Amino acid sequence: MVEGGSCGYPLLFHRGSPLIEIQELCKHYKRTVALDQVSLRIEKSHITGLLGANGAGKSTLIKSLLGLARIDAGKIAGLHSERTGYLPEQAHLPNSVHPYALIQLGCRLNDTLPDHAPDYLRTVGLHSDFWHTPIHTLSKGMRQRVAIAYTICGHPDWLILDEPMSGLDALGRKEFLQVFKALHLQGTGILICSHSVPELVRLCDRVALIAHGRITEIFEIAEHSMEEADQIELQLAEANKPV
Repeated sequence: MVEGGSCGYPLLFHRGSPLIEIQELCKHYKRTVALDQVSLRIEKSHITGLLGANGAGKSTLIKSLLGLARIDAGKIAGLHSERTGYLPEQAHLPNSVHPYALIQLGCRLNDTLPDHAPDYLRTVGLHSDFWHTPIHTLSKGMRQRVAIAYTICGHPDWLILDEPMSGLDALGRKEFLQVFKALHLQGTGILICSHSVPELVRLCDRVALIAHGRITEIFEIAEHSMEEADQIELQLAEANKPV
């Protein structure tokens, strides 16, 4: 069951499993090939990153995975019965609602006591001065914090995040790397989509590189080091050469 509005809103999914397996997924938009026989195993025991340039197919893959875009061919196994939180690249929040009320709603949808709303707002670093302020008056970074709070409320079994650091400053990005690591240690499986190599290397155990709609490489991240980031940057540049 899906709770939420259009695919532009953070959604709460009652689905999930220890393993998501994508097999030979294909998706076309008229004459454009968005996904070309994509196969990928996403294990809950790892934080998995999906890396690619703009237009590489990252968001299409995530939307196909969640059933928000119809696939032309292929198979997706997993994501059954447990809760999954999805944060789209552009999360459209209800403008007139206050953050506190929105997170209370998210808690109710997740069978969590609304009294836990302050815990999630503190987790994302939103100062209490802004809890009862209409969302449309908040800065872009603050709105992104509210969107993340809504996505994680209820401690979902899976988090699927599409460019979750958008709008955050350097300190906010660093804070959320720690938040996502802590959630994973508590048992949440994470798939995070980004075009930022350093962020994915700092956070992820495994990074899948997508270019021109195809998975071209999968990197095992051992040391979370700049050397690994530099190597992946080179592979990213190579993969995005015109075909």
